[in-house]
Amino acid sequence: MMFFFISLTAPGVHCMEKQSHFTFHVILTGMSPEKSPEDCWAVLRAAKNDFLAVLGKVYPEEMPLECAECCLVLYYLEATVILKHLQPPGVVEHMTVQEWMTRSTSEADHTVIVVKEHKTSAQQAATFALSSEEETWFDIYFTQVRPQLLSSKRSRTTLDDLGGDKRFFVSTAGRPAFNASNDLNRLHQKYKLDPVTYQTARRIFETATKDLTDQEKSLVADYLTHSTATADEHYRMKQSRNVVLASKLLKKLAGDSSADSAEEGPSCSARGAARDAAPASNQQMDVQAAFDQLLRTHPVTLDGDIPDKTARSQTSGRFQRQLYDRWLKAQMRMRVRHVLSHFGRRQPTESRVDAWIRNQGWKSNVPSAASVLKDWRPVGSVDTAVDSSHIQELIHNQKWKGLVVMDIAGKGKGVCATRQFQAGEVVCDYHGPVVTATEGQRIHSSTKEEESGYMFFFRNSHKSECACHPGIQPFGRLINHSHKKANLRPRLYSPAVGGQDVILLLALNRINVGEELLFDYGVQRKSFRGEGLRTIENM
Repeated sequence: MMFFFISLTAPGVHCMEKQSHFTFHVILTGMSPEKSPEDCWAVLRAAKNDFLAVLGKVYPEEMPLECAECCLVLYYLEATVILKHLQPPGVVEHMTVQEWMTRSTSEADHTVIVVKEHKTSAQQAATFALSSEEETWFDIYFTQVRPQLLSSKRSRTTLDDLGGDKRFFVSTAGRPAFNASNDLNRLHQKYKLDPVTYQTARRIFETATKDLTDQEKSLVADYLTHSTATADEHYRMKQSRNVVLASKLLKKLAGDSSADSAEEGPSCSARGAARDAAPASNQQMDVQAAFDQLLRTHPVTLDGDIPDKTARSQTSGRFQRQLYDRWLKAQMRMRVRHVLSHFGRRQPTESRVDAWIRNQGWKSNVPSAASVLKDWRPVGSVDTAVDSSHIQELIHNQKWKGLVVMDIAGKGKGVCATRQFQAGEVVCDYHGPVVTATEGQRIHSSTKEEESGYMFFFRNSHKSECACHPGIQPFGRLINHSHKKANLRPRLYSPAVGGQDVILLLALNRINVGEELLFDYGVQRKSFRGEGLRTIENM
């Protein structure tokens, strides 16, 4: 620790010449111990629970956030890029929406992002790899938090001038984040921690690599180096799994136990002592380089055929079998994602998945329905849930599965779940006539109170009515009200051009078998005359 003792003296003071000077006495009591990589991530650990709690408000519930909550999300993600992936603040400040949208998924369930321009140089490109958990955080920010920031009144006159609509990270004023270093410092101050800058973190991590193998050191160095080649060339060069392996190495150096060991490549062990793995690491990189070369002439596609042995051998006679396995695995992952995207935010039955897969006409390397559904969760943005052809079909035929109408004590009819629903999943729709608020008030004034639950109140200019299904009682009309115990959230989807408004009911949290479905009708009697009517968009 170094202390500076400052004394102010004024020797030789005369009436005609007043002078003073500072005398600095330096007291050395020993330098402070060097921080470790783990210390660099202290603020991320301290803020994580608060950060996740805020994300839980906007997904799947989509509740509006306070300004301080938006700041926490923004600062935490900026800190993730700067401290966890050791990218300079300029990368945060200049990352674009387009670069986020064109991110690529690697074999190891990581997402590779390339930022082509930043403060260091317009000709350099930064590359880093987000884990699946981190990608989820970034996606929730992009789809739920960022739109709220852009809606700021202060941002409307500056977006075009400053490019706020094109930058990925935007401030609470809806403007491009312009000083990520200050944001990082504010996050440390909030949690009363000594600030760690990008320069400090990078130096500490680079020092910590001394115990790694030469191959591992090369991976980390390449991860931190911004190429002076063109962005496209740099992207092709670093698109390989080496980016992911380097990201995992940084996690290991920081003592992050979530970084899995290298089943297929160089990385540190849980204690950072894998120096004996260098021969296997070198071979793995050779396999990856050969695979990258094969993809240039035989890219992985949904309906493509596996490159034959001759083509694989021409690429690498030594690794032709490994190339065969990798190509098949990559296509299998692509096909599974394709199947899941078709069903969107509604879990299908195994028989339905199986039938849909068979209709694709795939002759080999075909995913099984059971494997597709094994770890199923809602996919795609909530904003586009109604675009799924599967959900559109269910809205049309009203054959929602997993639901049953039952007699509920003290309530009459109600709806219960016969299978488990995941948070964010579309459970069913509210199917009925769509009327204006004025028409709704008139109808409600002549409706018995016990029947009032069959109406939604929202402002809407459409007057067209839904097509009815004779002999079918839609589930959505029988779901009971609860303000405190609601496990469903209604969401209005309006077509861009013409068509019928659709109200989907999404699970607020996991719903278990036998649990009654409930949602907040959102109307209090004082609102029936028009004051304080809640719009369905804000529910």
